Amino acid sequence: MKRCYYLLTCLVLLGLLFVSRGFWLTRLAEFLIVSDKLVPADVIVVLAGDGNGERVDEGAKLYQVGYAPRILMSGGPLAWHLTCAEWMKKQAVFLGVPARVLVLEAQSRSTLENAKFSLPILAKLQTKSVILVTSPTHTRRAKWVFERVLRPAQIKVYVVPARASEFKLSCWWTRHEDIQLVVWEYVSLVYYLLRGD
Repeated sequence: MKRCYYLLTCLVLLGLLFVSRGFWLTRLAEFLIVSDKLVPADVIVVLAGDGNGERVDEGAKLYQVGYAPRILMSGGPLAWHLTCAEWMKKQAVFLGVPARVLVLEAQSRSTLENAKFSLPILAKLQTKSVILVTSPTHTRRAKWVFERVLRPAQIKVYVVPARASEFKLSCWWTRHEDIQLVVWEYVSLVYYLLRGD
């Protein structure tokens, strides 16, 4: 009798989880997305890593409405002698950003390296605040990493997700690409927490 009761309870719980999956799966992805109130800053930092240019597009829009006088493109090797930062610069110039306001960090291969290799460039520019631009699901981890790296230099970090993103919060679990993004971010968050640096 007890086995039947436990089995029935498990089936009811599984049924409830299935019926409410839209709610808790949305909350799961929502946790990854951080968006600070936009304020003027010294530099817009755009991180490499998306495949459709949504991050550069957002950075260009922020520059064009006057949120910062410079943009730092951060991203290392892409293919052969081309770096992500150089490719991002080409896109930004195409979108109307003057080449003279673009600064490149072209060595990083991870979010942590984005922050570490950007720090000396930002220090040289006498930066006090940055607007960090990345894809929605990457914002929590990127902000956490950049704050840890830039805090000793007293550089304030504001993070903004790319608004014209292909990521769809309300149904991300129905698209293979979005599932990969969410799973990757949770795995990466655990990895960074365990590293402790």
